[in-house]
Amino acid sequence: MAGVFRGAMERAIAARTIEPREDCSHAALAHIFGAIGGLLSGGLLIPIAAPTLVLLFHSSRNPFVLFHVNQAAWFQGLVSAIQIGTGVLAGLLALFTCGFGTLILLPLLPVFIVGWLVSVALPAYVAFRAYRGEWTPYPYLGDWVLDQESPLVVD
Repeated sequence: MAGVFRGAMERAIAARTIEPREDCSHAALAHIFGAIGGLLSGGLLIPIAAPTLVLLFHSSRNPFVLFHVNQAAWFQGLVSAIQIGTGVLAGLLALFTCGFGTLILLPLLPVFIVGWLVSVALPAYVAFRAYRGEWTPYPYLGDWVLDQESPLVVD
């Protein structure tokens, strides 16, 4: 069963409609706010709320904007969960091994740095595409969001 977003996207693509410039700007801001929130807070739950700020400033409930807000919130929530989970595991490993467990994590440092860069670069790329009026989904997650009846959709 297709969700609200997938149906709206398919109708917009079939009709070749161009999203209003204001909607494109707000959709891009949802991704940018999430990425900036992740940078400033280290991924501790602020990035999840940051994309939803767009809904406070954007009065229309255009499916294009709502799709990008939902997608950004889910992406930042997933990134936050991964960061919090790995932080807790690293802390427990260090605690139970009297600090020697952190030596195991040193070879994984480049993986964490690349993950952090992706958590900023991918939203920046999707924000650029959203600003151009494109329904650009995140890999894997975007298709899932397209099929959801979102809790952020408010009439």
